[in-house]
Amino acid sequence: MGRRMKRILIVYDTKGGSTWEIIGWIRDGAISQGASVDIKSVREVDNLDYDLIVTGSPIYGEQPMGSIINFLTRDDLTNKNIALFVVCFAGVFGLRNFMVRRYLDEMRSICKGHVVSMTSFDAATGPWRKLNREICYDYGREIAGAPVRRPKVVGTA
Repeated sequence: MGRRMKRILIVYDTKGGSTWEIIGWIRDGAISQGASVDIKSVREVDNLDYDLIVTGSPIYGEQPMGSIINFLTRDDLTNKNIALFVVCFAGVFGLRNFMVRRYLDEMRSICKGHVVSMTSFDAATGPWRKLNREICYDYGREIAGAPVRRPKVVGTA
């Protein structure tokens, strides 16, 4: 008997389009592992019958978008598995740990669901964009249940 296909809902809001692009890469990675993925704007969500609800927000004015914050406080998220991500430029400037502490911890603290994963992505342009695509694709594979490909550790003499 085969394994049941994982059903994933990606909920997002965006202003400039970077978050939308990142969601596409995440979706592609998850689909490559056999997951069924639906993508909905936070304003379109009417069904939460999924194995995992991935929720993403860009950072504007030093905070996640209000629509995403409101979504995370919905009572019907109780007992749902939630993965959170943010998109901003802080990672490009070496501030990835700041992004986790400042934005993702805040989102986790108000979320009514069970947060199983948190990560951040760069709103990357130029040469960063290709690396960002690979990172997002691998994240999609990971949330769909694929083994995570970690960099090899090279020993020194």
